[in-house]
Amino acid sequence: MSGIRIWLAATANIADLARHAVGEVLDADPQVIGIGREPAGRPFVVGMPGLHLAVSHTPNLAAVAVTALGPVGVDVEPIRPLPASELARRWFSGSEADWVARHPADFLLLWTLKEAVGKALGVGLRGDGLRRPMPLPPAATLTATVSGLPSMVVAARIHDGLALGLACDSRAALGAPVAISVVAPFSPS
Repeated sequence: MSGIRIWLAATANIADLARHAVGEVLDADPQVIGIGREPAGRPFVVGMPGLHLAVSHTPNLAAVAVTALGPVGVDVEPIRPLPASELARRWFSGSEADWVARHPADFLLLWTLKEAVGKALGVGLRGDGLRRPMPLPPAATLTATVSGLPSMVVAARIHDGLALGLACDSRAALGAPVAISVVAPFSPS
């Protein structure tokens, strides 16, 4: 596996989607795939320390990212009207809030990027994660790195009405291909 694979599904069962995704990568029966959680909540594939897994879910929507490149994070949000400038002023740094005021349609790209980085680090948004500086504008491919985190490679893009943020804590991910599979309707194997 040379890149990062992402699965998107209209499902509330993130564990089934994660087993399905890992089963596809390993060409294995999803029912025998074990998914565990680290103490901070990051998921992992039981017995596969070199395979990295990230999950994201909102009501009736789930995303799973799998890679062998390094710790990965993914976040997905449906594109919807939001008070972008107000939210950015509350949660982001001053320079990012100013940028969102000029680019309100890109608020969710920046938000999902921050979430994805927190997941790749295994800490979520704890420790001022929403104030962690991100590249502006967010790159649509894995070509940008995060200031202060030299190995963190990031991308954010719109895909079928969804804001999708992706991060991988490995310089090997720089320029890596990203494949997105839409599993709809999703049913566990």
